[in-house]
Amino acid sequence: MPPSPLTWPASTTTSGDERTTRPSADATRQRILDAAVDLFADRSFEGATMRDIAAAAGVSQPTVSYHFQSKDDLWRAAVATLFARLDHAISERLDGLRGVDLVTTAKLIIRDFIAFSAANPQLHRIITQESKGEGERIDWLVDQHVRPLYETTTAMFERLAAQGAVPDIPAPFLYYLLTGAGPTIFVLAPECRRLAGFDPRSPEAVETHADAVIDLLFRSAVAADGARLGSPR
Repeated sequence: MPPSPLTWPASTTTSGDERTTRPSADATRQRILDAAVDLFADRSFEGATMRDIAAAAGVSQPTVSYHFQSKDDLWRAAVATLFARLDHAISERLDGLRGVDLVTTAKLIIRDFIAFSAANPQLHRIITQESKGEGERIDWLVDQHVRPLYETTTAMFERLAAQGAVPDIPAPFLYYLLTGAGPTIFVLAPECRRLAGFDPRSPEAVETHADAVIDLLFRSAVAADGARLGSPR
């Protein structure tokens, strides 16, 4: 069977030390990571304390310190957890798209990215938090996790533009159109509920938003026969 027209970057996620633990310890560690993801997204690295994370996870602060040597270690593990979820979602999709054309594959990947963003708005909140300034965390975030995705996505857009499937504008701008338009409605869900009167994370809203983003990226490009490209469901 022909390979997928897209190559997803190998996962670079790391989640702290690799010590062997009991299943109960693994479950405790995961509760800590889940709490850390939420609090780092809501309060930023500086605003989230180890005490708050321990309380949210329902464990003692020494238990957090047992699993994670420092707050920075916990933050990096929490970020890696989010990127591992994204990697799993996209890789699983690509495994089922071998032999499928690039345009269809790209639209389905974009749809999955938006579904992921709806389920995990914390990732985009954390990236936004860290992008407010310079420092070691944003350097690590970009070099360890974001850059491989950026390079894969811009290469995809360059190939799509060469086919006339998306507008012929520089791929970095298409990347930021996608990563801006895609997650923002979910990051701003409390505002959306008040302004528009609906929950953007409902299944119907997620599908509608995915349709809109795909249409935004593809509608101005015309297929070789002059027909407008459709949006796979």
